[in-house]
Amino acid sequence: MPHTNRKKKNAGAMPLNAENKKTVVHTKRKEVLDEEGWVHVVDTPRTTRRSTISKAALHSGDFEINGVQYVNRTLEEMRVELAYWRKAWEIDEACAGLKTALEKLGEQKIGKVVVLGLGSLQNARREGRRASYTQLVALEIVMAVLGARVSTVFQDPQFTDTDKLLLKELGYEIVEDPEAFQHIVESSLVYAIHCYADVYKEVSEQKTPAVFIGTDVENFGRFNLSETAEVTAKALEEMVKGYESVDFPQIRHDFSDTKIYWRKKLEEVKPEVKPEEVKP
Repeated sequence: MPHTNRKKKNAGAMPLNAENKKTVVHTKRKEVLDEEGWVHVVDTPRTTRRSTISKAALHSGDFEINGVQYVNRTLEEMRVELAYWRKAWEIDEACAGLKTALEKLGEQKIGKVVVLGLGSLQNARREGRRASYTQLVALEIVMAVLGARVSTVFQDPQFTDTDKLLLKELGYEIVEDPEAFQHIVESSLVYAIHCYADVYKEVSEQKTPAVFIGTDVENFGRFNLSETAEVTAKALEEMVKGYESVDFPQIRHDFSDTKIYWRKKLEEVKPEVKPEEVKP
């Protein structure tokens, strides 16, 4: 089982007591700040998520779709924002760290890239947009290092029409839920940062991908927040048996508790010959 990936919220943070213990809520998933000052990304049930967050805590947007707030953006404005976050990522030490981490994978023959739950690039929360853009440009590095110049499909029910236009302009294919799961085969790279437990469960039910980049599977067993999370924990643990793993380099909380898993290559092992079996 890969080791626990935990990042300090604040290197100088004091242990929390019952009065100052808190939950940090980010756009894509909930993060729990524990008694020792560690931040963990955990799953929250889809059916209750909105009801647990007051409207006052949400950033108001220009329009709303299915209870999600969005800001108006033209395609050109989104191109500019993408360029900004791409540059910010490229000069960050996490980018160099990711390239180093990916070298451990060796040669991986990737036949398809499946991206799940990227989040809308028009989310009303700036933190949410930043995370989605950063995860998008990090994906570009992953594909470049692994030489995965292959068909790439994106799926997220929160994508707007302009999100889809930008992604298509970048050469990606957009599919509707749940079509993307059908594209997961043994040569696939699945990129699913901070997704809901039921998304990961669906991934585990497909053919085992060559590379899986997503939430540390140990997280689902660490926090008993939903029945789906418990089931997902067992399914993912089974899926990553025989995998090697490395932590995804950190930049803010955009990749907190994220790991890169890849299937080990079975090397040809020559059988040992016992001394008495050796002919003179």
